[in-house]
Amino acid sequence: MSVELHQPASARSDFGARLRHWRLLRGLSQAELGRRLGYDDSHISRVENTRRWPPAGMAERIDELLETEGELAELWPQVERERRRLSQHSRSLAAGPGADTLAQLLTTYRTAARAVGGHPLVDVLEHHTRLAARQQRTAPAAERARLGALAARYAELAGWARFDRLEYGRALAWYDCGQEWALAADDLAVAALLLARQSAVHWAGGHSAAALGAARGAAAHAARSGRAVAEARAALAQARGHALAGDRAATEAALERAADRTAAAPSAEAGTLLLLTHGTCHRDLAVRTGRRAHARIAVDALEQGLTHLPPEQQHYRSLITARLAGALAWAGQPEAAATALARVPAAPGRVAEERRQSERWLARHRHL
Repeated sequence: MSVELHQPASARSDFGARLRHWRLLRGLSQAELGRRLGYDDSHISRVENTRRWPPAGMAERIDELLETEGELAELWPQVERERRRLSQHSRSLAAGPGADTLAQLLTTYRTAARAVGGHPLVDVLEHHTRLAARQQRTAPAAERARLGALAARYAELAGWARFDRLEYGRALAWYDCGQEWALAADDLAVAALLLARQSAVHWAGGHSAAALGAARGAAAHAARSGRAVAEARAALAQARGHALAGDRAATEAALERAADRTAAAPSAEAGTLLLLTHGTCHRDLAVRTGRRAHARIAVDALEQGLTHLPPEQQHYRSLITARLAGALAWAGQPEAAATALARVPAAPGRVAEERRQSERWLARHRHL
């Protein structure tokens, strides 16, 4: 099945991608381009990877040097509007936004995270998390629970951004803070989500016992919350832990529980997450057991999940496409795996790690 990757929704990411395209086309390293433009070695790298806004005048100079026919200069006004918009959000928060504003911004940042990943958002997310926590400490009693739960949700997203950057220790630290705030606010559903996130960090690190321990804690909180969505997330975390350990029966039982709880609170997002986790678990089972049957199940589920992902979720699509390539390698389809890898754009963090892992598997299976 062909999976088309779309351009990112962020103007800054688009600018960085096109800069990288023209630089590579002209055969220049980041350091060499920076020296020719009078910037330090890391400046071009930070612009390409959306860690720094391109300054005024840079686009025109790059267009002239790389002979782009003015493409970057045409993109720069969109980047500048995006920078100003985010700057206005930051100034409004510095002035002391209320809980409603913080909640609206959290929704905006969660949407942006799926498009551009954690790298460009981590600083602003951590700032807002600390801000919500400070407001919770000084708020009237009637507002403290709400602000505490909001701080916990910000901590969950800030932890995810660190996780996406492969900074596992800092991710776990934010999840611990969020857990404390969620429990103080008596928000067991968010407490369960934070433990499920912790389980994902341990899964990514290859620690099945720790992943399962956190997942069981998530399941306990979720059951007490009475929220089917939280119970489904906890079951998916358990499935990943069991798959990492190579336990097929326990994995399938956990996936069945997740499907049952997803059916109790159906949504397009929950259904897609179920498919993608199903595929990820069977890919891991294929790795642990060497059985192609698991890999074929993984390929089917991951391809279906990709068809349901909104096109604007560019970062998530890249991550899952890299994961699909690994499943295709284990399914004995090296050419399809190589085609999938070719659709994964250059990106830092977890996307790069998933890509490297799938490339290693592909190389191994090509030599079998």
